[in-house]
Amino acid sequence: FAMGGRPTGALAFVTLPVMSPELIEEDLFQILSGVSSVLREHQTSLVGGHSAEGADLSLALTVVGEPGDVPLVKSGSVVNDQFILTKPLGTGVLLAGAMRREVNGINLKSCLSAMDQSNAPAAKIFVESGATSMTDITGFGFLGHLWEMLRGNKFGIRLNVSAVPVFDGVIELIANGTMSSLQESNESVLEEFVIDSRVDTTKLKALVDPQTSGGLLASVPGDVAPDCLRKLQDAGYAASIVGHVTDSAERAVDP
Repeated sequence: FAMGGRPTGALAFVTLPVMSPELIEEDLFQILSGVSSVLREHQTSLVGGHSAEGADLSLALTVVGEPGDVPLVKSGSVVNDQFILTKPLGTGVLLAGAMRREVNGINLKSCLSAMDQSNAPAAKIFVESGATSMTDITGFGFLGHLWEMLRGNKFGIRLNVSAVPVFDGVIELIANGTMSSLQESNESVLEEFVIDSRVDTTKLKALVDPQTSGGLLASVPGDVAPDCLRKLQDAGYAASIVGHVTDSAERAVDP
């Protein structure tokens, strides 16, 4: 989806805890039923896979697909493009807090619902809006993946931190010291940006929080950005215009 492609088939690899054959069969049935349900929603077939026994339950999918009519890469943005983010940040913080019983049910449900929201409709909207570059926000965090989009580019960016959406409860958790185990390594990317001294430090940490099933980040021409944003929001995404490409090499992070 992050390259404008379309999945066509998937292999499932399931590890099941050691237990009775009846329980193994039932768990495998339930897991593959769920996998098949989601794949069908994306017109994708489960074509095979492998199962094994192990200490912990785990599931992995190997997905194959085909490129779209306009394959997108990370480094195609040009001056005056607007960057649009489709989902709030903070899944790493919220999941870390949930393991410590520090997150209320409403905030956790909001996080899980966003993680369950497919990026497929958003990718289609971006492609139809003439997006020039696109990526997904995952383990390196928002700024880490934004840097991947900028580092092969001669242009810069002005990022509006206040416009970047985060889930409810994230800022409070960070302020209390709750963070993902990958937080520290992700913060190294901050050296690549010029950060205004007025930027809130807790919000800055949210920008490098590692995401699980995060949203898409794309650059679209400035004249179509408002219409693209409206279509994303109408499709149910908590999307926001978070910055724009400049002709300066400076990568500025503003309050």
